[in-house]
Amino acid sequence: MSKRRDVEERIASLRDIHGIMDSMKNLAMMETHKLARYHESQQQVVASIGLALNAVRQHFASEASWSEIPPVYLLIGSERGFCGAYNEQVLAALAQQPGCDTAPLIAIGSRLASPAQRAYPRATCLPGAAVADEIDEVLATLATTLNQLRQEHGPLRLEVIHFQADVQQAQCQSALPPLEPASGQDLAPIINIPPQQLLGALLEQYLFALTHAWLFESLMAENQRRVQHLDQAGHHLEQRMEELGKRRNMLRQEEIIEEIEVILLSAASLEGRPGQEART
Repeated sequence: MSKRRDVEERIASLRDIHGIMDSMKNLAMMETHKLARYHESQQQVVASIGLALNAVRQHFASEASWSEIPPVYLLIGSERGFCGAYNEQVLAALAQQPGCDTAPLIAIGSRLASPAQRAYPRATCLPGAAVADEIDEVLATLATTLNQLRQEHGPLRLEVIHFQADVQQAQCQSALPPLEPASGQDLAPIINIPPQQLLGALLEQYLFALTHAWLFESLMAENQRRVQHLDQAGHHLEQRMEELGKRRNMLRQEEIIEEIEVILLSAASLEGRPGQEART
């Protein structure tokens, strides 16, 4: 009896855990749908500013190049757990980039902070966003950190390593778009301020919008990975509960057999008593 009760308590405990994981998975799915809407709108903003930036560069600063500027790597990991090897894959992607051992690093995400500092003690670690509403605060902190690094190191080229939605590997992307060649038919835009001043203003707006989009997309990818991880863990729990259910049934059958044996022994004992009394 005690063994069966232990198994039943274990099944009940696993059932509670399964329910909690289901709730977490549903919340992650809801957040993913919400972030998808935000990200689509933000991508449109990035594309619009990028077109204007490219037009100004084509006609007024075609010689501008940022390829020689040293990089600063922005790593966007997870703020919460249940994402599998999410943060480890971000660090693995960083290890493949040139200058990763000496370039300034910014790691976003509480779960990324510890492994990032172990591998790269110079890394600046910032808390990430757990939900979409926290992204603006993260972006403000990131902007302050980038300004501090520029004051220390001079001009820096921002490179981000993060997960994109529906992509299973972390990738490195440059914040600065490549200069697209002019078609020869485009007219120069009419501007009212010096080209370099306009280029700087557009670049600032572009970087702000693009970083915003990165944070949205990374959080969406984090939630997608969490849904996958929790779904796999849920299937594992279901299999374990099924195994324990079979074990419980087997123990119950053994108990029933023991009860039947006791009943049969008791019946045999009662049948033997009248004969004993007659002989006496």
